[in-house]
Amino acid sequence: MIEIGRVLEVWRYPVSSLGGEQVEHVEVSAEGVSGDRLFGLFDGTTGRTASPEQEPRWRPALFLSAQSGENGIPFIRFPDGSAIRVDDPAIMDPLAAHFGFPAGVGAYRPGGNGVELRLPIVSNRYTPLPMHLLTTASLRRLTEAGGFPAIDRRRFRPTLLIETHEEEGFVETTWVGQRLRIGDVQIEVTEPTRRCGMTLTAQPGISEDPAILRTIMRHASRNLGVYATPQEKAVIRAGDPVYAGS
Repeated sequence: MIEIGRVLEVWRYPVSSLGGEQVEHVEVSAEGVSGDRLFGLFDGTTGRTASPEQEPRWRPALFLSAQSGENGIPFIRFPDGSAIRVDDPAIMDPLAAHFGFPAGVGAYRPGGNGVELRLPIVSNRYTPLPMHLLTTASLRRLTEAGGFPAIDRRRFRPTLLIETHEEEGFVETTWVGQRLRIGDVQIEVTEPTRRCGMTLTAQPGISEDPAILRTIMRHASRNLGVYATPQEKAVIRAGDPVYAGS
């Protein structure tokens, strides 16, 4: 196989729709990234799961961030710097203050590392796919296509940001249906990542910009990045080489 790049950044998102955490490594398997998107926000009145890409009232979610905690139970950090574990019964008060309506956090499935969460189980509004890969080449191409200043990769919430050596353009779309090797892990690239309204949403240090999604639609058929499935349980680290080819 030919080395085509390296893993520049590794990300995990313990609570869906919130800002994630950049980490040095993640454990992956065919089921996904360990500790990733196991929890989600819900409306405290209706019980419906948050959907920032569809409902503007949920878009302040991106001004919160989630970080891994002890026993796999993450905590949520608020703009004032305070933090609270997701299983703390008092969490609904700061969430309601942040969003302006009753809100809570629940688990997408019961249990977790043997810990009884005592959280409501909320429905996942989409089928999570194991990993999301994005390249620096695609970010450069999108920047050029839209005449933007440098685009922050946080808009697109990748699991891995891959720095490619020499390729240009939306290169990862050519990987669909192929296998990569990242470090010692075989990865099957399954489909392009279809973008939604989350790409244009404001978050810390990033302003709202509808032109981002319009440019992706115009120049990349609404796709940016790819989804992929690891073929085994393993650890992926920042700095790992990425290989393609037979």
